[in-house]
Amino acid sequence: MFPKVSIILLNWNGIKDTSECLESLKKIDYPNFDVIVVDNNSDGNEAEEIKNKFGDFVSHVMVNIENLGFSGGNNVGIKQALENNSDYLLLLNNDTIVESDFLSKLISNKDFSDKIGVFTPMITYYNDKNTIWSAGGRINKIRASGITFWPNKNSENYILNKLCEFASGCCMLIKKEVIEKVGLLDEKYFLYLEDTDYCQRVISSGYKVLYVGSSRIYHKVFSTTAKANKLLPLYYSIRNRLYFAKKNLGLYFYPAFLYLILVFCIKFIYPYKISPNTLKVIIHSFKDFFKKNMGRTTIFDVVN
Repeated sequence: MFPKVSIILLNWNGIKDTSECLESLKKIDYPNFDVIVVDNNSDGNEAEEIKNKFGDFVSHVMVNIENLGFSGGNNVGIKQALENNSDYLLLLNNDTIVESDFLSKLISNKDFSDKIGVFTPMITYYNDKNTIWSAGGRINKIRASGITFWPNKNSENYILNKLCEFASGCCMLIKKEVIEKVGLLDEKYFLYLEDTDYCQRVISSGYKVLYVGSSRIYHKVFSTTAKANKLLPLYYSIRNRLYFAKKNLGLYFYPAFLYLILVFCIKFIYPYKISPNTLKVIIHSFKDFFKKNMGRTTIFDVVN
């Protein structure tokens, strides 16, 4: 028996990447899945383009009336997958290409342990397919973030399965029962750290995360957010790491706070070459956290 899997792709001004990802999904050998594409209020008519090109393959193309971010956009897809009575939900970045057997190999480990709630594959670079970008990871309380295992190592050396603490939101296969117990992604993050937060909640609920080294996909790193604004990852990383630490890590919030000041402030200010916009973004990230201004920021409406 093959459990039903809903594959959720989030599209935002990324029709080229989404199309390439969907073409690769057409070739997978797993027999029981559907694909849900959520368009996060792209500028053009990308949702219609997807319907026209992949309407016989994609079961649902859903259009948000505003950009809900990674967490909010994926939650729309997750809710639809639950309505579809899927047994598993796969969050997959639209800027990835998959091997034909990647899903079969993830699912083949479903009986590894009843306590496995999240599965993640080996993720290598799209432009360097033998070099690892992420192979599972751990949650570092001082840095208040997920730390990937074996980045930039040769992929052939890390094909064994491994229990871990962190699975990148780039590709997370989640059991339905986990969603029902743990809940949806936290939309206060908007972008970044929502996967770390979710893994922390999964582990706190008694489940485990499994890295499946034989399953492989390829990732075009930062193909969406970086082209939108180079300072955007900086803002959300600082603010959201503070929020993650405050929400999940208890007294570790304080060393995490000091660490972030050291890394994100002194690192930029010390050389005296910091741009006014970069400094403004750093200051806003701290201010917004303390003011509890979460979700989507408006700072980039004035910072170019």
